[in-house]
Amino acid sequence: MKLNLDLDNINYIKLLYKNTDNLPCCTKAAIRYMNEREITACAKFEEAQRISTPQDVTLSFISDNGLYRTNTILKYINNEEPYTFFVLKTPEGFEYQQNREYFRVRFQEDALLSFNGQVIPCKTYDISANGVRLILTNEIDIPQNVVINLLLSPKDLKVKARFVRYDEEDNIFKASFSFVGLPENDVDVISQLCIKKQLEYKRNSLK
Repeated sequence: MKLNLDLDNINYIKLLYKNTDNLPCCTKAAIRYMNEREITACAKFEEAQRISTPQDVTLSFISDNGLYRTNTILKYINNEEPYTFFVLKTPEGFEYQQNREYFRVRFQEDALLSFNGQVIPCKTYDISANGVRLILTNEIDIPQNVVINLLLSPKDLKVKARFVRYDEEDNIFKASFSFVGLPENDVDVISQLCIKKQLEYKRNSLK
């Protein structure tokens, strides 16, 4: 599909690339310039970025009517602290992601479910920046509004959530929750976690 997005309807982009240690990174950036050949985007960092260029990257456009994803080339970067400018080859097309900015990945880590003075240890089953499914030992009466402490590394997240439903499979009770008022920084933490996990699954599938 031909790329026909313009600066007026793009809110921001997300860029998936690898640093010089070959570790996957995800950056949220604002587009500063775009034409038929190049896109220049800017992101703020606490320190200068070390990124090998050129390299193949995944580029997502987040617009008012959804998310569009494509692959392109990161041609080079300019570090002008505290900003890094990414110069990319303008892609020829993109894939519409049906208004879903966030995707879900299997992810099992410790968590704490809290409501009405109770704190219930459990594990996550899968997660996205929209919500999480928790594995419980038995079906319990869960109120609509709860607090979930996600024991992530290197940063624990304590989030407000709304109970959605139960699913039972092979005597495993999975409770689904949607996040409520998740801060933008926490959204980015979970989004980057999901991307890293997805890359790990892809690498393992190729072994």
